[in-house]
Amino acid sequence: MANSKQRNSAAQRREQVRQQRNQRLNTNQKRRSRGRRGQRNNQPWLLVGGILVMVAVVIGIFVWASRQQSADVVKGSADAQAALTSLSPQTYKTVGAGNAKTLFKEVPPGTSIPKGPTGKPQLLYVGADWCPYCAAQRWSIVAALSRFGSFGGKIDTISSAEQNIITFSFHGAKYTSPYIDFVAIETQDNNGKTLDTPSAEQRSLIDTYDAPPYTSPSDKGAIPFMLVGNVATSSGSFFPPQTLLNLSYADVANDLKNPNSDVTKGIVGGANYLTAAICKATNNQPADVCTQEPIPTLSSSLFAKSSNPGSTALALNAVQMALPERRRY
Repeated sequence: MANSKQRNSAAQRREQVRQQRNQRLNTNQKRRSRGRRGQRNNQPWLLVGGILVMVAVVIGIFVWASRQQSADVVKGSADAQAALTSLSPQTYKTVGAGNAKTLFKEVPPGTSIPKGPTGKPQLLYVGADWCPYCAAQRWSIVAALSRFGSFGGKIDTISSAEQNIITFSFHGAKYTSPYIDFVAIETQDNNGKTLDTPSAEQRSLIDTYDAPPYTSPSDKGAIPFMLVGNVATSSGSFFPPQTLLNLSYADVANDLKNPNSDVTKGIVGGANYLTAAICKATNNQPADVCTQEPIPTLSSSLFAKSSNPGSTALALNAVQMALPERRRY
């Protein structure tokens, strides 16, 4: 009997151990099953989270690159303006007419033309932000005007909508000079939105001097237009805007250091022609500018004899004929 009880007791203990082992196995399996379900439930969220992180990184890179590019443009344009307004007399002399071509037509001597806002001879300029020929001409205008006065601070920078030529905008620009009044009218921005509207007096000057006999009939009303005192009028750019194609402000600033570069020959050559016209309007004042070469030489050949099909003014008209809604002011 004793042996039988011991065997039963041993069997019970083995059964108890087996049940406990099975219970532990079942518990572990349930835990693993719950863990796998939790992992499966978390997988979509982990995927979404990863995508969001990647998007944030890409956006961050674009923002950084955009800010870096903007900073480069600001610095480059400031350097270009500084280089443009501090050209040496030797650079002007070396370049002479350069690659520029005068488009000035003579206003009959003694013609009565209104003075500027402060009673000095007036340089009236008419252009538009979208215009590539205006974009090129502004570089020469800034250089020339820096010899007679100064702009108040940094001039706004833009790129023309047509051909994407880097340039400056005279909309809102401030200029002071003891010799000349600069009056700029930028008629439209790059989207064709009105910026500046000519006054009745300015409208009359434009209708008179940006028209035959000072232009060809097909070039009437073309831009860029300039009227220098009661001396000269021009329509078109003095050098091709393609000279500046694909260049940055930093590129132009660097090219201006070389008087033999096409950029310098275009910009400075145009500036010399405009300087010669302004000197006629100011009676050769200041003397340290107007009596120094190449100004006296260019003054003697300032006026274009006639327009021809290869002229810059006519090329401008071809661009504007494709944009009839922008043709007039």
